Amino acid sequence: MPHDSKTLTAQPVTRDEAVSLLSEMVRIPSINPNFLREGQPEAWHSEAALAQYILEWCTDLGLPARLDEVLPGRPNVVVELITDPDAPSILWEGHTDTVQVEGMAAPFEPRLEGDLLYGRGSVDDKGCLAMFMLAMAALKRAGTPCNVTFVAAVDEESTFLGVLHHVATHPPAEMGVAGEPTELAMVTACKGVIRFVVEVTGRGAHASQPHEGLDALAASAQLVLHLREYIKGTPRTHSTLGPRSLTCTMMEAGEGQNTVPARARLTFDMRTLPDQSGEDAWNEISGVVAAFAADALPEFGVTMHPPFIDSISQQVPDDARIVAEMGAVLAARGLPAAPIAVPYGSDASKMTKANTPTIVFGPGTIDVAHSDNEHVDVTEVVRAAEILVELVQHAGGRRS
Repeated sequence: MPHDSKTLTAQPVTRDEAVSLLSEMVRIPSINPNFLREGQPEAWHSEAALAQYILEWCTDLGLPARLDEVLPGRPNVVVELITDPDAPSILWEGHTDTVQVEGMAAPFEPRLEGDLLYGRGSVDDKGCLAMFMLAMAALKRAGTPCNVTFVAAVDEESTFLGVLHHVATHPPAEMGVAGEPTELAMVTACKGVIRFVVEVTGRGAHASQPHEGLDALAASAQLVLHLREYIKGTPRTHSTLGPRSLTCTMMEAGEGQNTVPARARLTFDMRTLPDQSGEDAWNEISGVVAAFAADALPEFGVTMHPPFIDSISQQVPDDARIVAEMGAVLAARGLPAAPIAVPYGSDASKMTKANTPTIVFGPGTIDVAHSDNEHVDVTEVVRAAEILVELVQHAGGRRS
């Protein structure tokens, strides 16, 4: 059945709507609770207030919405437009949590300069939440040929509990879109990430007699350099994602300014490719660490802890329906339609693993996410919402 572009008004979303909605969401602090540090306001570190705002915004427009508690005080918001049990199903997902705000003078005061709206979360991920919400509202007004579910999920910035909860408790959809800033490009492949800790234990001594101790900090430096050389010497690469990587992102050591460090704690971030699971990657590095410790650090205790974060990589095939449908919509708008790959991860990989083939798509650039200069172009938010409406129209124009 050909796509009928007259099923929706030509301008389903306005700039003023986008500015108003996004500004209100930026005003609501929603830092991931796992990022709480001493001296910071605890009230800033919760997704609950934002979830409540999204719920009320949707219900005021007549959109069927509900809270789905993931952890106490940390609910997802689930919004559903169901038209026909046999219609194509689409799952949209964005996240309500943001990162910390250190270095920002007024992180929750939205500032509009031309078309750019500034504030924490403006691009990651509240611009995408606004995109989905405005698209849902447009579909509510005009009717939808597909069954569309929108989930505003908690905890994407830390351990992905929101999306994991949803895919574990709801059936898969035929197609998925995870909202992240892609500058309106379609992302079908992304790296995975595992993060883990290695502890090195030596023996303390007075700094004036370092030979009496075992310097855990110096041993840790040797280990970091060895792992860096190992990754260089055993390259794995992907045609679009590039090489895997392993980075020591934190090193904590020392008991005093005049004491040989007796212990050190190293945090590693490893970016994996679709050819290797997080478990496989961790087992590989664990073996390397154990061999190096036995050979070069026999007097030290070296313990490698299992990953505290394991986010899988993903690659959605070019012939997947969601890729074809979104590609057609982007091409019709004169936008690049070819899928691209990105080095960062997202909730899309968890959705894809749960049998909802999912692309990543959204307004704004990842380059300013997590920065003290975070912003999004509100005209892109409008265009992104319109593209999602057109995606539903296009997908509903023919049955699978």
